[in-house]
Amino acid sequence: MGEDRPGRRPDGEFGADLPAVLVVCALVYLLDGLVHSIMGPIAPAVETSLSLSHAELGPIFSANLIGQLFGLILFPLLASKIGNRKVVIVTATGFGVFQVASGFAGTGNLLFATRLMTGVFLGGALPTCLAMVSAVAPPHRRGLVITALFTGYGMGATIAGLVVGIFGVGSWRAAMIAIGACCLATAVLAWLWLGRRSPEAGPDRSEGIGGTLNPLAVLAPRLLVGTLALWLLFICMLTISYCLFSWLPILLVDVGYDPSIAAISVTTFSFGGIVAALGVGLLIDRFGALPVLIGFLVISTVMLFGIGQILASASPATLLILLGVCGFFLLGAYGGVNVVLASHYPEAIRAIGIGWTKSVGRVGTILAPILIGFALSNGVSETTVMSLFALPAGLATFALVIIGLTERRERPAALTAAE
Repeated sequence: MGEDRPGRRPDGEFGADLPAVLVVCALVYLLDGLVHSIMGPIAPAVETSLSLSHAELGPIFSANLIGQLFGLILFPLLASKIGNRKVVIVTATGFGVFQVASGFAGTGNLLFATRLMTGVFLGGALPTCLAMVSAVAPPHRRGLVITALFTGYGMGATIAGLVVGIFGVGSWRAAMIAIGACCLATAVLAWLWLGRRSPEAGPDRSEGIGGTLNPLAVLAPRLLVGTLALWLLFICMLTISYCLFSWLPILLVDVGYDPSIAAISVTTFSFGGIVAALGVGLLIDRFGALPVLIGFLVISTVMLFGIGQILASASPATLLILLGVCGFFLLGAYGGVNVVLASHYPEAIRAIGIGWTKSVGRVGTILAPILIGFALSNGVSETTVMSLFALPAGLATFALVIIGLTERRERPAALTAAE
């Protein structure tokens, strides 16, 4: 494994310094948050415009995540053939084109298809960006740098509410097209910034990203327990974060809150995560990831259950404050678990490990929105649905404990598997 030097990939692929790589990759994560979270605030208008039921809306929420499942597996392998820079540029262009197309969808099926393809390209960009940033980050500040990267997702989710405020809830098509234009602008920025190469840079290939390694290396017997625990962790964390961004506004409208409060709820929740992100990184660098994240998730579990119990009776001000605090702990933990993931595997199999984990993690995000839509359509109360989010939060805490117990044993095995 090459030496980690700030500002440059050890294998010399990128002449761009750390700030340039971090900005481009954070923009990709911002767009991931924006593309996914925009569906929550505009969902009531989409339902009306396309004559959809709650049950029919569920698959549209999941479409982006289904696409990401495939992109997360395919594109890290492609990066070993054509290089990281080209993968980021190609994927940013792809999800920009299909995001624009989603603004022109005239039926629920077409909207599902365009969001599915948007997800394929987004899924390809995410593990490449995380592996890239992890490689160029100074080892003693890796926790801070990776959590800073994930502020992009929280900022995107926050901006989603503002975008709806600018265009209006009913102008959902204009909002989707504008977001797609931002995606295409990011592709241009990636081409300009990540295209800079140092004179001594080697071929534009990703030897630290995929190489010729067996894609099943992360399932080697001595890695298996840690890998399975990471999969459980990300199934739970992604289920909570993605489903809340999608369904929270609808849950609030259904229990009687004004649609404007419902739209602001997503912004408030995600803003709490932005506030937490950099602080969590500093805490992780100081005290270690596992004790910090376990504490955050225990608090999140209690808060999710509590918010569910008062969902229909709390005042708007009380609800928004609680959602902001919950977002602080839950989304702060979500950014932090990516530090655990990125550091669990050595660089040689890092992107493969990231791609597999985030792809498997999408299983919950694909199934849960569909199940929530089905449950609400069949009379399950909104307070029950909200309270049940405490279950995956508790399971995520359990997964972190397992990772902590196996980490010392699996790290030497990971080095052996990479050779």
